[in-house]
Amino acid sequence: MTHLPNNRPQQKAGIRYAPKSPALLHPASGAALLGLDWLIFGGNVFFAGLATPLACILGFVSGFAATAACQRFAAKDTRRKSLLKAVAGGLVVGLPFPIAGTAVGGYVIAASGLAAFRQKNLVHR
Repeated sequence: MTHLPNNRPQQKAGIRYAPKSPALLHPASGAALLGLDWLIFGGNVFFAGLATPLACILGFVSGFAATAACQRFAAKDTRRKSLLKAVAGGLVVGLPFPIAGTAVGGYVIAASGLAAFRQKNLVHR
């Protein structure tokens, strides 16, 4: 793909290529945050909230590990970047508010996942 001087993608035969936009987190990280949040804090309902401290610790550790793995291997981030993003992912899942992981995970999936899908496919116009 060649670019014109004004950095717009060149059009060939009516096909426009979607420009690449780097996402902060990989869509797999967003799915992991969303799923872990539902799994850990959804199960806390059965204990009437008494397991919240344990759920927070478990949430941080599992969110950290999942985000680090997704960012390192799926997104091909450096070790330092993946660990920094993993701290943020662990904090989001470890918060005692289940809505935090749901909101962040949903946003990551919507923002990066849909953008990645559009990048892989040609946008016909």
